Amino acid sequence: MGQLGSAVLAVLMAATPIDQISGREQAGDDAGALALAEGWAVGEPRSPYGHLEAARLGLKLGRDLERVDAHLRDAYALAPDNPRALHLWGVLEEERGDFEGARGAQRRALSLRSDYTEARVRLAALAQRVGDWPEAEREIRALIDSGDRSAGMRLQLASVQQKQGRMVDAERTLVELHRSEPGNAVATRALADLYASTGRTKQSAALLRSLDPPKRELRPLRSSRR
Repeated sequence: MGQLGSAVLAVLMAATPIDQISGREQAGDDAGALALAEGWAVGEPRSPYGHLEAARLGLKLGRDLERVDAHLRDAYALAPDNPRALHLWGVLEEERGDFEGARGAQRRALSLRSDYTEARVRLAALAQRVGDWPEAEREIRALIDSGDRSAGMRLQLASVQQKQGRMVDAERTLVELHRSEPGNAVATRALADLYASTGRTKQSAALLRSLDPPKRELRPLRSSRR
């Protein structure tokens, strides 16, 4: 083996299990990544991390939820205060259709780590799914306050405000979004729809017209002299 081959082998041997799993996943080999995670869980049975990676990848691939369940139970037994174990348990409960169990797990994950964005995003989505608009608004606001001021997040905020009948608040949210992103057609239509639903049809029509590209005036063709 040449020096280059030896160096590559040394790097591979020095790579941690999480590095190896990430490498397979980034290469698009999720099944191979899962096999590595399963091997990690078997090789280090007293560590929660192999179980957590195996559970995450099992959920990503949608495979054998009972096996995912077993990995998460093992991880939780080894690290009951690990917020990631609770977050993944919430994802599993969601996959199984237990939305209340999923919400409870995500809340517990956030109680252990308040800046856990993935758990908060899931909780906000679950709250909207079951129609708990106050909780959905709290979690969406927390995400916005933490720095996610994307159009999608602010549109969700306006939507849950409308669901609660708070049209003035929803309008304020959409006006701010429209001003900051005047070229965003989805935001413009949302504001136009709100105006229409509250009887302001002229304002709605004006916004919708702004979405139409300007018409080009064509010069009349002169008759040919030939």
